[in-house]
Amino acid sequence: MTAVLPLNDRSRELVLEVASALQPYFPDITANWRARIVQEFPLDERALATLERTTVATGSSYFCHGDFSGFFENVTYFGTRLAKLEVDTRVVSRALELYQEACEPYLASIFCDRRSQALWALEMLSASTFGAVSGAYFDTRSRESQALLSILDVELVDSSLDSMLQRVLEITCQTFDAVLGLVMLRDKESDLLRVHASLGLGPQLRGEFIFNLGQGFCDTIAKTGEPSIVLDTSRDPRVLSPEIKEKATTLWGVPLKYDGQTIAVMLIGFSKPYEWMPTERELMRAIADRSALAIDRAQITQTLRERESRIAELSSHLLRAQEEERRRISRELHDETGQALMVIRLYLDMLQASLVGKAPKTKVQETLDVVDRTIEGIRRIIARLSPMVLQELGLFAALRKEAKDLEKNSGVKTRVAISEQVGRLGPETEMTIYRIVQEALHNVAKHAQASKTNISMTRNNGTVKVLVEDDGIGIFPNSNFRGNSFGLAGIKERVSMLGGVVRVISLKGKGTRIEIDVPANEREEQQEIANVIPNSEILQAAAASGGESDTHAKD
Repeated sequence: MTAVLPLNDRSRELVLEVASALQPYFPDITANWRARIVQEFPLDERALATLERTTVATGSSYFCHGDFSGFFENVTYFGTRLAKLEVDTRVVSRALELYQEACEPYLASIFCDRRSQALWALEMLSASTFGAVSGAYFDTRSRESQALLSILDVELVDSSLDSMLQRVLEITCQTFDAVLGLVMLRDKESDLLRVHASLGLGPQLRGEFIFNLGQGFCDTIAKTGEPSIVLDTSRDPRVLSPEIKEKATTLWGVPLKYDGQTIAVMLIGFSKPYEWMPTERELMRAIADRSALAIDRAQITQTLRERESRIAELSSHLLRAQEEERRRISRELHDETGQALMVIRLYLDMLQASLVGKAPKTKVQETLDVVDRTIEGIRRIIARLSPMVLQELGLFAALRKEAKDLEKNSGVKTRVAISEQVGRLGPETEMTIYRIVQEALHNVAKHAQASKTNISMTRNNGTVKVLVEDDGIGIFPNSNFRGNSFGLAGIKERVSMLGGVVRVISLKGKGTRIEIDVPANEREEQQEIANVIPNSEILQAAAASGGESDTHAKD
């Protein structure tokens, strides 16, 4: 806060005259004032000396040069120190009043009939001085509050532990005008301190271990759990870092404690000797307490993120393993079961040809029909396990085949609209989109009670947008939206694997809309995948779906 000078020119002239007249008597006045004030307030020498710097005795050296602005700047500075020393403003007001009373006997003998004018000048000066001190108090408290609020903001905004600690350290150093700082976290396994944030020091310190507990200044703080200060780094053997000794003369250190245990140490340094004031020490404690809570929350959040990441990796691995297992099973069904059924059918044909009676031929034909239905069922299972239409002819034909199957089996009219700009995508992206649409259509058939379904896919600025919507009954909170991929949970997990997003919009009686955005990973090369159903069947399926070259497949 800028010092306000309420004294007009006439008042300044009168204050200068009074201060000059009292100049020879200030030693006696100050001694009398000191004796009286210590009788009323238990002030230590540091607080008493600071109060003295706000009196007219100190101001006289400024007034004689006409430097009233310099005096009030001096008052503001020492007012800030009084605030940090936790001297109450009522004590300051009483101290100024007592100094004025100590001056009154001398005013009577010096100014005689002008005594009231001289007294009025001192009163005006005391009032202006107290105003400047009060402003300094307000600025000090505001600065302390702002520091704590800023740290709270950092806690709410920064998600990374190291980023949060760096911002906390920057705010702390800025609040106290420190030239360097460190935040070291206590390693739970090795019980050593590791630097996670630094300011004014070389970046090579980041991540290093710093001694065992009990060795060095910071480690002593971590072991004792109490704040500490070093006034001269060059002479204190606890300061072990040459770089810190070179850049800082004074060090302040506080422990960051959570649940009674020291979890970190904060250290800030000053280029000049600087012994902390009571409020500065308490503010450091408050910052440390707030930061300790933030560290604990950040560590919990980081642990949860790591666990979520591991779960996501495991889920991704399981989904890939699931696809591999589907391919393996489909190959075995084709190579073993399918071939065995074809051999059985061949032998039955040969047996039927060798029979002469009508009844035996009818029985063999019935058996052939069962074998044909079994082969057809095996083919459907193979197609669902490992869709060769997708692998051989691409995503467009595969989606249209799924739409035709839905319409054929469930009577749900399905429209597929795919933009030509989509093109071929990476194998994993195509498989994920296919499985998602497959799952969505499965749930339409099983739960939605819909009459129409729309599937669309577009591409814009490197993002593929897939939309599946129906006119069914919607998804209810307690509905069992489940399928081969665990319903919505499976869809969301598959999309998250590609770094995409899912939006599900559903209203009772107004259907469900599933929107999916995934990165458009380009297909680098055509990959040959082992055949699991005959190529002729693939071509038939593609022909039935309208082929990949068509832009739209209508109802």
